[in-house]
Amino acid sequence: MDSLFNKLSQIRDVTKRRIYLERKGLSKPEIERLLEEVHLQIKGKKKFPRAHQMKFNREGLAQASSKYVAEYRTWKMRKKLGAIQKALDVGSGIGGDTIAMSLRWKVLSVEKSPVTMEMLKHNIQVYNTDKNIELILGDISILLEDIEFQKKLGDIDCIFFDPSRRSRGRRTVKIEEYEPPLLLVEKLNPFSQNICVKIAPGVDLSRITYDCDIEVISFKGEVKEVVLWFGKFKTYSDKKVILATKLPEKITWIQKPKRYNVPVSEPKNFIYEPDPAFIKAHLISDIAELYKLSQLNKKIAYLTSDTYFKTPILKCYHVLAYETWDHASINKTLSKLNIGNVDLKSRGLSVDLKDIQKSIHGNGRKNGLLILTKILNSPSAIICEYTN
Repeated sequence: MDSLFNKLSQIRDVTKRRIYLERKGLSKPEIERLLEEVHLQIKGKKKFPRAHQMKFNREGLAQASSKYVAEYRTWKMRKKLGAIQKALDVGSGIGGDTIAMSLRWKVLSVEKSPVTMEMLKHNIQVYNTDKNIELILGDISILLEDIEFQKKLGDIDCIFFDPSRRSRGRRTVKIEEYEPPLLLVEKLNPFSQNICVKIAPGVDLSRITYDCDIEVISFKGEVKEVVLWFGKFKTYSDKKVILATKLPEKITWIQKPKRYNVPVSEPKNFIYEPDPAFIKAHLISDIAELYKLSQLNKKIAYLTSDTYFKTPILKCYHVLAYETWDHASINKTLSKLNIGNVDLKSRGLSVDLKDIQKSIHGNGRKNGLLILTKILNSPSAIICEYTN
């Protein structure tokens, strides 16, 4: 079976995988099962180094923390509290966070779904951390009323809470639709004030009114999650802050209380695009102030400068030309610049990039980048080349 899985993993096209299995003479149900397992394990490799040994389902894998993000949170928890003896993991899912924490301290892990619990049991054995984990199958809202369960919480140092971000079978970014609800934080608080809550990356930060730090975390240029930090996990005991963290570099910025009035200008020699965690955490003005950058439009997260510099939180593009949004004119300019193919980026405009890609091309040998956005208030196209 391992050799079959390895062979299927090497076949990129799903149709070709199916044909390969049909030629093996397998039944239709067996083919569907194998295709699903291979699909999940291939996706799982992006989150877990040992994905080929683990068990997943679609919902569990989609919600699971990757090894890298879970390790960052675990590192931060220990940094804030010092020694941690035991933690409660609420909504353990397939085990990403339970495993990360159990490599460092004991974990009381609660999961409501019997099916997910079986996957969790298997996955913690893959990482050989079961000796540090006590698993409890049940509904946390009911368990918190149980005297025997309350006794188990007597020696916990902190709580990790990962509510399900699905409603009526679909993903949701509305915090009031989480299950268990985010209000559970208030019921957990008597057992430990040191609570870390993982919520959806698409959440509207302005809807979070709790007395907690709000941290937006990205990994390799993609926002992975928003984390709420309570109790001693907070940066300051007397106020809440918004933070952005870029992984794997562990670069963290805290939003300044006083916002800098960013100047607005036409494109200069270089365009700078902030890491998405810094955009979501509303740190554009902080970045602009530090690096003396202007903005192309007050509502759009593209910055510009005549100065070239490198920093992990900003992507830099060299501006070659910019003009109004006109296909024929853009193609003509691309040809003059010896550019044939271009990558497309868009921000602040409602456009279909796939459709535009069909009609944008120059006669040239070089590759370029076309940014579609608003310069001041006018829809515009900026032709760039990548910097090293």
